[in-house]
Amino acid sequence: MLKLHNFDRSPFGWKTRVVLAEKKVPHAVLVPENKSQDPAFARLNPFRLTPVLEIDEKRTIYESTVINEYLEEAFPEPPMLPTDPYERARVRMLEDTTDQYLLPAIRELRDLLFDYEPPVLVRKPPEKTDPEAVERATTRVRSHLVRLEGELEGRTWFGEEIFSLADAALVPSLMGSLPLLGLLPDARFPNLEGWRKRVAERPSFAASKPKEPLRIRD
Repeated sequence: MLKLHNFDRSPFGWKTRVVLAEKKVPHAVLVPENKSQDPAFARLNPFRLTPVLEIDEKRTIYESTVINEYLEEAFPEPPMLPTDPYERARVRMLEDTTDQYLLPAIRELRDLLFDYEPPVLVRKPPEKTDPEAVERATTRVRSHLVRLEGELEGRTWFGEEIFSLADAALVPSLMGSLPLLGLLPDARFPNLEGWRKRVAERPSFAASKPKEPLRIRD
């Protein structure tokens, strides 16, 4: 059986759990302990990062995007990439830009507003926050939401008619981080709100979401 080494609240682990749930792939979930020091974990991933998909005793795959591409090839039903070459590229761009740009923008905003004491975000007092920096970071995040709102125009999912690898990659941000930070729902983004309601109805969302999500303590 496949083994997924990941952390419950990691957006990268979450997006892989979505794909595993969508494809109904039997797997075990393991939470690494002391991964930065454990030589056994270093054998799974020399960079000591999660998630890691353990295929068998000799083979592992790391980096969430690569893991999800492997799952798409190894378990092709239901398909999570369109058949058209351009549409496949568009989905891949959405997944990649989520990891490369959206998640860092969200993390920057979160770190400006909160101290992180897992599983709690502790709100910083006003004297320890920079309102101008917060406003700039909020604007950056909203610019991503404007882009994603446009991507959904006339589409059910980011993968057109199929729930795609891009949709899976966006679940942690659009269903987790941004609602927690109060940036969603937002009446300016009706397409995103429709998408969020559809995601909430999918069994893969219930199966993959963190068992102990982040919460805010003022």
